[in-house]
Amino acid sequence: MSTYSKKRKDGTTAWFYDFTFNNIRYRGVCGTTKTQALRAQEKKRSEVLSGEFDLEESLENVRIEKFAESYLERRSHLRSQKRDNLSVRTLLKFFIGKVFHSIRPHDIEDYISYRMNYGVSNATVNRELACLKRMYSLGIKWGKARNNPVKSVDFLEEPPGRTRFLSEEMSKCLIECSAIHLKPIIMTALNTGMRLSEILSLKWEQVHIDTVVDPCFELGHALGQTKNNRKRFVPLNEDMIAMLESINNNSLYVFLGTRNKPLKSVRKPFVKALERAEINDFRFHDLRHTFASHYIMSGGDLLSLKEILGHSNMKMVERYAHLASAHKRKQVNNLSGKFNCHLYAT
Repeated sequence: MSTYSKKRKDGTTAWFYDFTFNNIRYRGVCGTTKTQALRAQEKKRSEVLSGEFDLEESLENVRIEKFAESYLERRSHLRSQKRDNLSVRTLLKFFIGKVFHSIRPHDIEDYISYRMNYGVSNATVNRELACLKRMYSLGIKWGKARNNPVKSVDFLEEPPGRTRFLSEEMSKCLIECSAIHLKPIIMTALNTGMRLSEILSLKWEQVHIDTVVDPCFELGHALGQTKNNRKRFVPLNEDMIAMLESINNNSLYVFLGTRNKPLKSVRKPFVKALERAEINDFRFHDLRHTFASHYIMSGGDLLSLKEILGHSNMKMVERYAHLASAHKRKQVNNLSGKFNCHLYAT
């Protein structure tokens, strides 16, 4: 029996235990000190000797590529299917041939090193680890594994999310430089913060203007639109109401292309609009950041913004917190001179 340490690329030290019993090798990552490694080793050794480990030995020896087939089949209806397919394909290049329940935390640590050696970003590696973690969560549920080894592995640090956004002037310029069928789509993104997929799949049955007190778009799982499969209501301002009332088509969909058919992409006309407006390094998704940034700078609060954008937690909107601080200072500055009573006048 032995314990040993290993330096990670971020400079921290991880400790492992490594022992063999009945010609079976047991290894695992277990902390940042030798004491933690020794304790974990003794605990695992006790489990092995007491027969608790027999549970895992009784599992069917399903290879990871076979389990991945079932995993992807059962998740083919989800919006994350494309990302799952890509992550699984990448994971199998490293783990193919391994028995699913036999993969240990140190194997996953080796996978991280393998991916980092190819110059892959931390965010990409984390998406792949998240996929593997979901696979084990479902594997436990389906009786194909006993433990989730990914839980014992630290995810990599990621840089803060991108918050590129346009000024009011540049936003108006972008709309003016856009093709006729693209103008209302960009205007919707700027006034609601909706994702492009949500906008292009929007149907008239989801538009509530005259039948409700508060005009809104109804987005939800039943309509196959929202990213987190939750229903949400996106409020509409007066500009949006006027624009929607000006649209006249007989389609089920609100926004149509030049051939009066629903759109699947606006990439080409959007790139042309950016060129005409002389806007560089800008994506359609940045219109969502533009909405959020101006919402906060106009006095909106982060909690309401989270609900409008459809995020599941506050972390995703915290990137706009500094804009809220700037707005508060601006509001306080508006009080300058109001209560000046010449206290220091002689």
